[in-house]
Amino acid sequence: MQTYSLERNTVNWPQLRQVVHQKAQGATTVRDLMPIYPFLFEQLRDDHGWLTYQGKTYKWHNPARLAYANEVVKAALKKKPGVLVKMLPGRVGYIQLPGINAGGSLEAMRVAARAVQDSLCRLPPNQVRAWILDLRLNDGGAMVPMLAGIAPLLGDGHLGGFVDSNGQPEQQWYLRQGNFYMDTMKVTTLTNRCSARRSNLPIAVLLSGMTASSGEIVAISLKGRPATRFFGETTYGATTANQSYPISGGAYLTIAGSQDADRTGTAYKTSLLPDVLILGGDNFTDLSQDAKVTAALKWLKKARKGGRGL
Repeated sequence: MQTYSLERNTVNWPQLRQVVHQKAQGATTVRDLMPIYPFLFEQLRDDHGWLTYQGKTYKWHNPARLAYANEVVKAALKKKPGVLVKMLPGRVGYIQLPGINAGGSLEAMRVAARAVQDSLCRLPPNQVRAWILDLRLNDGGAMVPMLAGIAPLLGDGHLGGFVDSNGQPEQQWYLRQGNFYMDTMKVTTLTNRCSARRSNLPIAVLLSGMTASSGEIVAISLKGRPATRFFGETTYGATTANQSYPISGGAYLTIAGSQDADRTGTAYKTSLLPDVLILGGDNFTDLSQDAKVTAALKWLKKARKGGRGL
């Protein structure tokens, strides 16, 4: 934690170490030490990290976070939604991109990315004139399959990166020839099945208070993109990059070590704010009755007529 935590420079480590040793007095097993970890994460203001030990997770639950009140979004998330692609009126392609947990292996991420792109490519490429990217049910997971999966919409180029607490660049992420790269490392190996698609079409991005972690990274990757507008609610605010470190005994310590930044270098320390705030009005079973989709369609109609409203 002292070496890698994002907020490591805000802590008096000798003093904290003394307090932790006092809290550990009387512990006779490793499990006896586990309640100390939420306290440690609290000192680092890290409610995105956690410790995993013998199948249990120990983390700090920040009391400053307000309870999320949108019951429609919470109910939809409980149903474990999958990727949904369909055509909406006005030749608008709609993509519901939920969180994707790909297991961590490169092969699993490549398979998940291919599944997203296969769904996307089912829409006729010459018919879509604009897109709605729905991230309301994206509560995180692996960023790689999400961004590689929607690569045909975004086109190649620099999408964002991680920065340290001083805003200095660390790792950067890119799309090159339809594949995801972390700096110079090629992570996915997809053939571009949607090569005929235009990557400069207007995109409306839908957000909710459950859009979190890697879901927020996807949203951040569209910040600074031309002809892009964000609708809905303020996101959850887990805009830090986690790194996991194995510890002996089958334990893993996951620490927030970097901040997310968009293609312009702007770092996001907390939540993403939508351009158009819309509280509630969600209807995932009938998108024609969905307030956020309706607002997005209205803007996209203007955006397609010469750029008004961009």
